[in-house]
Amino acid sequence: MTATTASRTAQRRVFWATTIGVSVEWFDYAIYGVMAPAIAHNFFPQESHTAGLLATYGVFALSFLVRPLGSMYFGSRGDRIGRRNTLLTVILLMSGATAAIGLLPTYTAVGLVAPLLLLVVRMVQGFSAGGEFGAAALLYEHVGERKRGMVFGLFNLSSYVSALSALGLSALLTQLIGETQVNAWGWRVLFLIALPLGLTGLYLRRRVEESAVFIEMTKSGTVAERPVREAVTRQRKRLFSFFGLIMLNSVAYYVLNAYLPTYLSENAGVSRVTALTASALISLTMIFLQPLYGLLSDRIGRKPVLLFAAVGLLVVPLPTFFIAGLGTFAFVYLGQLLFVLAAAPTSALAAVVGSELFPAHLRYSAPTIGYNFAYAVFGGTAPLICAALLGGTGSQLAPPIYIMAVAVVAFLILAFTLPETAPCVKRSRPAPVDERESELL
Repeated sequence: MTATTASRTAQRRVFWATTIGVSVEWFDYAIYGVMAPAIAHNFFPQESHTAGLLATYGVFALSFLVRPLGSMYFGSRGDRIGRRNTLLTVILLMSGATAAIGLLPTYTAVGLVAPLLLLVVRMVQGFSAGGEFGAAALLYEHVGERKRGMVFGLFNLSSYVSALSALGLSALLTQLIGETQVNAWGWRVLFLIALPLGLTGLYLRRRVEESAVFIEMTKSGTVAERPVREAVTRQRKRLFSFFGLIMLNSVAYYVLNAYLPTYLSENAGVSRVTALTASALISLTMIFLQPLYGLLSDRIGRKPVLLFAAVGLLVVPLPTFFIAGLGTFAFVYLGQLLFVLAAAPTSALAAVVGSELFPAHLRYSAPTIGYNFAYAVFGGTAPLICAALLGGTGSQLAPPIYIMAVAVVAFLILAFTLPETAPCVKRSRPAPVDERESELL
């Protein structure tokens, strides 16, 4: 076997090992969002369906609050003891916690203990998921720069493959046994699927070697002693830029995959099967879009593509909610298609931009911290805020206006603070005199 072949084999192994872990993370969150009505039915009092949904989304949001803690803990380990070993622990905890939801007793059986157990398991899942974004560092250090954007576009497909799987399985199960039986017991099956997925990911990650970049840092003694402190104190400007990107990405993702299917079936009069099937087809559409946006960013740069996304998410939310709310399958799909054409770049480029923004000795911790703090503030709260705005104002314009406001803030952050990170563009421009000093901001 030649060195080139061996290198390509190693790259393929790393790609699949990192991708499946991210898939487990997103499968859990997609299933939780899609199964929100069933969770509200089984884990909370039934005096008010709206109150049950708000409580369900509240637990969803609270689980995100521990993600920054997980990002600091696992981020520090990833930059000090290695990417591979850290990711082994992450996937084991994450898949186990997700599967545990499928075994929990309901409110009817144990009363208030049921939502408390749900919250505890979601906290464990959130803490472990806080370290999963570091998989990008391992992949980044195994791939070349020429088509890095496209490779990461493929890598980020895992989130939408997971959403597609969650939506497709939910729609299929609802079609086979009916919504009543899904609410009674079928929801458990979907959470239990995470366990074999996680074990498969564990097997794949055990077969992966640590990255040569980290091994070289270990040999040369350049491993960061306190990576979290260094990231927060010496990379503030770039953390802020990355926070702006993930703020937009998190709201777009969770509105599309966790909030919109439930909104359409609960508030817009769209049948549950139609909402889930259209959303599954949208996830399939995203699978084709993301590598294309990644490839485009390899040619023209990351920043122009991301600014396009921010402007798009300022323009399309109102048409999305209006068209999708018309009710037929074609309109539901068309409305969401407008949304994903604008939102796809934020997902396609998040991991590669995070890996390119920060130096090697902080490549696990810094983007993981920025990513999870943004998701804690904006991602986990997006379904709750949208539902609360709709319930509080009674206006169906409230959720899309919230998305538009986030898009404005994100555009300003990206336009004025995000440096261009694509290698092709950086090589074509002279480096600024203070480039090295800017790393310390």
